[in-house]
Amino acid sequence: MSGSGLRVRVTRWPCVAADLSLAQHDVAVVSASLLASDDGVRDSLGVLSADERARFESYTNVVVARRFAVGRRVVRDVLGTALGMEASDVPLCAGVHGKPALRRGAAPKPMWFSVAHCEDLILVALSRTSDVGIDLERSRAIEHWERVAERVLDPVERAQLLTAVERGDEAGPAFLRHWCRVEAELKAIGCGIDGLDAHRAGKRPLGLRVVDLDELPLPPDLSRAGARYQAAVAVCCLGVESARQIAIAPHHEIRPTITPTRPSTA
Repeated sequence: MSGSGLRVRVTRWPCVAADLSLAQHDVAVVSASLLASDDGVRDSLGVLSADERARFESYTNVVVARRFAVGRRVVRDVLGTALGMEASDVPLCAGVHGKPALRRGAAPKPMWFSVAHCEDLILVALSRTSDVGIDLERSRAIEHWERVAERVLDPVERAQLLTAVERGDEAGPAFLRHWCRVEAELKAIGCGIDGLDAHRAGKRPLGLRVVDLDELPLPPDLSRAGARYQAAVAVCCLGVESARQIAIAPHHEIRPTITPTRPSTA
């Protein structure tokens, strides 16, 4: 898969190390299910760090807690496979805006990764060349989508969205396709939602590339459920730190209202 010159390989977990080698691709994306038995959740907790287990215990919502445990195990398994180490030994830390990251110098070669999850589906994106961001949403109707688009998309994106709807695309999925691109871009830049105002003004760092993930290989238990998803992945090349600052805007009192499909368990 490619877009804007971005070479992306998408596969389903579990996979072999060769699928994550990134020798021929800029980004490797893995999809996995967050559904697990009680034994599976206990096994996942056995791989997590003490801090991660404490975070698991802090959740009052059982479903969210289970998804966190299984999801963090998937992240550790994927990174461990790519780095050639045990999942429990992967040195994760909290990066900017709480985004999980590898501790500096943890691997012989640089590795950037990003995580997105929606209900029982998780995506993990890896890159050895650039900061990476990924986002995922379940296709669904969006109330007042035009009003929301005015608050989060730039003028070109809004025009593209309106054109798509006028030619017959469903408004909700069409909007979410753009929203996934925005979220992926902001994650790759490293500014999080604080960069939304700059994005809406059309300001982007040099070296930013984004591509839709149109064909996600879903885990069998989710594929049978028939849900549809929107996803996008973005990279922001190294050496553009000064340009990134353009995209970091201060907090504003008014923030976009997009009903989340899940609490954050990154």
